[in-house]
Order: sequence, then structure tokens, then C-alpha cells
Amino acid sequence: MAISKDEFNRLKERDGDPVYKPGTNAHMILEFLASRSEQAFPPKEIAAETDIPPGSVRGTLSRLSETGLVEHADKYWSINEAELASRRAALVSKQAIDTDRYGAYDREAEAENAELPPDRQPREE
Repeated sequence: MAISKDEFNRLKERDGDPVYKPGTNAHMILEFLASRSEQAFPPKEIAAETDIPPGSVRGTLSRLSETGLVEHADKYWSINEAELASRRAALVSKQAIDTDRYGAYDREAEAENAELPPDRQPREE
């Protein structure tokens, strides 16, 4: 089913960076390259190692290069470690902000508010 161009543009311009879900070609390629960050690979080898069709690997690498997560020279592709580190730091910062905003898990408060079965009493400490 077709969608409107406005909906298409909204999908393209989602809030924040794209999230590459496990199992997607982009995720598998990023995982492969990140785990071998000291090396660069031709698309054919990435395809062989990830079981992704070579044509899909080339297309996905091109899209990932637009995000800055991968880089290439000649026919070789590699993870952009600086960009990957920057995005990881941003994610950790966002999680910290969310924890500050919404509160972290408080084990003591949870224990105080927990309902015990009628036959159990709280432990004395």
C-alpha cells in the first residue's frame, strides 16, 4: 500500500538518529564491522561473512555512509569509530537524562511498597 509523500518525509526525518534493529541488514553489517574495527573489507567479503546478498550489502553500505557510521576508501569499507563512539556517548547521556527525569529504580522504596502475602512478615534487619 502506498503512503503519501508527507508520511514518507516524516519517516525519513524521524526524531534522532535511525535505530538499526537486530536482524536488519544495517545492524548485521554494523555489528560485523564494529567487531573488526581494525580492518576494512570489500562488500563481497562482508556479504560472505554476514549471509547478506552482495547487492544488498552495497546498497546498505551506501546508506550507512550517508549517516557517517561507515567510511570507505577504494573498494574497502570500515566502521567509523569516532562516529560510533559519539553515538554511543549520546545514547548513554540520553539514558542518564531519562533516569534523572523519570527516576531510577529504588530498591528500598519498592520493598517498602511491596505487598507481602498474608502469611509473611517483613524481615527484621
